[in-house]
Amino acid sequence: MALKSKLLLFGIMLILLGTNPLAAQQLTGGKDYDLKADFLIRFVDYVYWKNYPKNKPFKIAILEESPINASLHVVKNRKKIEVSQYKNLKDIGFCNILFVPFDCSIPIETVLSNFSGKPVLIVTERNGYGKKGAHMNFVVVENKLKFEVNLKAINKVGIGISSFLLQHAIIVE
Repeated sequence: MALKSKLLLFGIMLILLGTNPLAAQQLTGGKDYDLKADFLIRFVDYVYWKNYPKNKPFKIAILEESPINASLHVVKNRKKIEVSQYKNLKDIGFCNILFVPFDCSIPIETVLSNFSGKPVLIVTERNGYGKKGAHMNFVVVENKLKFEVNLKAINKVGIGISSFLLQHAIIVE
């Protein structure tokens, strides 16, 4: 009898975790971060920074600690990309892309105001951050990794995004 109740409890937990997008984001790791890193590297080809020389390396900054750091170091060798991890928002100088991890202790509003008007693509991975003003936000939809794009926020900082990339995005306002 105890085994049946444990199996029932385990089944209920699986169902709840499978339908809870917040739990799904918290459980992402390993392969998901490899995929997110690959997305970030590919974004470089489909996002346009005005007056940025093509032969100059792109800089990706990671705010605080994230498993994506290791994944980015593996895939970055395909292009001229520099990856740096920062503990403090004020330590970040110039970067093309700023990745804000799910469990970042700095409020997204602070991050957005710090880079307001600067041509920095802010990429997050927490539900609701696309609507709060992050330029791109990774989300899990039907157990698939997708990304949201906030066109209004991107246009404010003067970054362009290709229609090809937009075809694959979830557009948020």
